[in-house]
Amino acid sequence: MFDPFDENKTPKDKFFEIVFNANKNLVIEELEEVFKRLAVLNILAENCYGDELEEKIAEIYFNKSDEVEEVEQDLYIHSMANILSKNE
Repeated sequence: MFDPFDENKTPKDKFFEIVFNANKNLVIEELEEVFKRLAVLNILAENCYGDELEEKIAEIYFNKSDEVEEVEQDLYIHSMANILSKNE
């Protein structure tokens, strides 16, 4: 059973638990939104960095790994909230 307050699970763990148990249509809808946003961000990044995009991504991973992880966790939480709020 899903427990959103289980301290032993990461936001990523909880996200996948929700994805595997929530209404399939709601999960598809949320993932489509995530990919649309990712596509827009990718276009923006390519416009800013051009051929250096992959190098810039690697640099950010290396120099700001803690911040990347924090944002990643926030995105899992945000997506979980979107799926759960529509599932009610």
